[in-house]
Amino acid sequence: MTHIFQGQAVALFAFDIGYEVALEKVSALLSSMPAPPLSRKKQTPNYLQYTKPPQVLTLENTVTLLDQPVQVQATVFDFGAVSIAYRWALKLPLAQLPSFSQRLYGTNLEAQAREQVQRLMEKIHPAIERPELSVLVEDYYVFVIETLGEPLKAENFLAQHRTTLAQVLRFDTQPLSSSQCEEVLSQPISYYETDLVLVDWNAALIYDRDYFDTLNVLEFLNVELLEARYIDAQLDKRIGAYEGLIKRRLEWPIPLRTPYRQTIEELAELRIEYSLLSERIDNALKLIGDIYLARVHTAVTERFYLREWEAAIAQKLDIIANLYQLLTDRVSAAQGQTLELVIILLILFEIIMPFIRR
Repeated sequence: MTHIFQGQAVALFAFDIGYEVALEKVSALLSSMPAPPLSRKKQTPNYLQYTKPPQVLTLENTVTLLDQPVQVQATVFDFGAVSIAYRWALKLPLAQLPSFSQRLYGTNLEAQAREQVQRLMEKIHPAIERPELSVLVEDYYVFVIETLGEPLKAENFLAQHRTTLAQVLRFDTQPLSSSQCEEVLSQPISYYETDLVLVDWNAALIYDRDYFDTLNVLEFLNVELLEARYIDAQLDKRIGAYEGLIKRRLEWPIPLRTPYRQTIEELAELRIEYSLLSERIDNALKLIGDIYLARVHTAVTERFYLREWEAAIAQKLDIIANLYQLLTDRVSAAQGQTLELVIILLILFEIIMPFIRR
């Protein structure tokens, strides 16, 4: 029987806490440290790094979950997001890992993670611009196997334990069908013969002693998915609020008056704000080239449908741009018609006045 000699389970919960966080203020308010740069152990180029490293804090935790002590960390990103990470040591037979993953997934950690974020926000409130904890949350689970009782090459490990690994990633204790196993394990990623990464839509498994960078990329992508969902929801809300203006008849404007002035300004600011936010998130971690971590990034991006989310956001930003242009054109046309009427009245006045004077 194959045993996990050393490993860990990590539950990640991403939250949006505001528009922006001043990381230098966070480090001044609380004991924290910047996330270490990604290593060059796997030929990582210099440009594969955080553009602005997030701050990492260790949080107090007095609760024991799953009958095991748990470590809790918070990673604060400058674009207004926080990732809460719960970590448990793994040392058990591999055959028991599906049962452990199912228990972990069934534990109500989201409520506790939200409480952790709320307490953290109170402590770093001066560092947050426009603080507001979103109702949205994105969770992701990572199972790290550092060493096995009997070392196996990645190819053999996957071949011998396909069913078990698929069950772990789907939080299931029943054997999955061959088609489900194929879907879950369809994108194995390795760099050496002795390492393996398997990614699915809500969980990943890492078989590697040098797992730190891979775990960081997975955590960042979970935050990126949360921010994509958050931006999409905010744009839906704003577009719905402005839809009624299109059907509303424009009041007759005074030439120097600008109807919808506040709305037009809000639309312009909204488009710029969320375009900049999307750009900051996309540029937060640079992954360029066909290299190991870039392949991990690409595989998870496909699982998360991040490109589809980005396309939806771009489409909604275009809708906002069209709303802005439509309202601006409508106001310009109405004001132009008003000015034309004033000119006609003035001309008529000039024509009629000589007759009146007689």
